[in-house]
Amino acid sequence: MRVAGRYRTVCRNDHAVPENPPRPLTGRDAALDIRIWLGANGVIPLLLVNASRKQGCAVQRNRFRRRVRMAFLDLLRADPQLADFIGVVWVRPARGNPKKCRVSYQEIEGQLRLAFSRWESR
Repeated sequence: MRVAGRYRTVCRNDHAVPENPPRPLTGRDAALDIRIWLGANGVIPLLLVNASRKQGCAVQRNRFRRRVRMAFLDLLRADPQLADFIGVVWVRPARGNPKKCRVSYQEIEGQLRLAFSRWESR
């Protein structure tokens, strides 16, 4: 797994959202909406995190993005089956989630594990 030392804003040409995005891998009552598909670039895994203004103030949205990024990187480092993962992971707070961006790190990590296990079983 290769991880850049600095993070930058995702540019329009970095990824391509499929015309028909895959269905969420988490349940309807989950706090996160996670979708995974194979990437077109085939070089490194990409993480897309969406958090709109409706989801909370800037501090909450930025904390949410940092927590998702760290949980994603920790999961890729810890799980040897995911070491060679090349694809796109799209994470955002679920629409019916009352907590919005105030999701704990443990819950984010658990939801990511669940999504990856369901994606691998397909």
